Amino acid sequence: MSSPETRPLPLLERFRWPLLLLVAVTTLAGVAVLLNNRPRPVTITVLPPEPTAIPSPTPIPTVTPTPGPYMVYVTGAVANPETVVTLSFDSRVLHALEAAGGPLANADLERVNLAGRLNDGDQVHVPTRESDSAPVPAVTMIVVTPTPGTYTVYVVGEVMQPQSVVALPVGSRVEDAINAAGGTTDEADLSRINLSQVLSDGDYVYVPPLTGDLLITPTPNRPVLVHINYATLEELDALPGIGPALAQAIIDYRTEHGPFASLQDLDNVPGLGPSKLDALRDLIIFD
Repeated sequence: MSSPETRPLPLLERFRWPLLLLVAVTTLAGVAVLLNNRPRPVTITVLPPEPTAIPSPTPIPTVTPTPGPYMVYVTGAVANPETVVTLSFDSRVLHALEAAGGPLANADLERVNLAGRLNDGDQVHVPTRESDSAPVPAVTMIVVTPTPGTYTVYVVGEVMQPQSVVALPVGSRVEDAINAAGGTTDEADLSRINLSQVLSDGDYVYVPPLTGDLLITPTPNRPVLVHINYATLEELDALPGIGPALAQAIIDYRTEHGPFASLQDLDNVPGLGPSKLDALRDLIIFD
């Protein structure tokens, strides 16, 4: 019996494994080419924005240089007359007398404003009494309100504690200074002083007697300051460059808008310009 005839395998069947291998190699090569040719990733750097400056609600104070020492010439009834003394900024006549050894027994301290503020180059002269029989009372320092911003005032004459250097709150009046010096004596003539007058720092208050000669009060070493928030029409009219009409305009603006806090507020009054404000700068006070 003869064996059956063997049929040849189809072409695809014979080369199936080589073809599969070729396809796999081709696929891997294509993947490799794609991976090699793909774009490289871009690195993105995120920069934070610059911080925004936020204005501080409280202005940062600047350092104001303190003026240097003052040199003052002291003459008259002091222990070391004709002496040039060196004092710190914001010193007063009282400090100049102390630096010159203090007043003598016959010094007439009622004619010297011990509370007066000194300027560099000032001269302080202490007069003598007509009669040296009466001893000089010690100067009384009375602090009513020991807080920053107080005014220092010298009170003499018919008060219970004469020759008193008193410290008073801003806005105090002559009556407050007299009360701080113990009140008036029975010989005080209150008809010749203005008890309601608003005080300035370094003022001199003299309470005259009912009888006898009046004291010749010392001449201020600087112009009397005008309280712009209390001043009357007459007081404003006396300022340089301010007539009756402009004085009334200041009062009207003050009544409508409230007290002035600075020269900038005063500039809002119609008719006041830079030149007038510069002239008023050292003659008025805001409180």
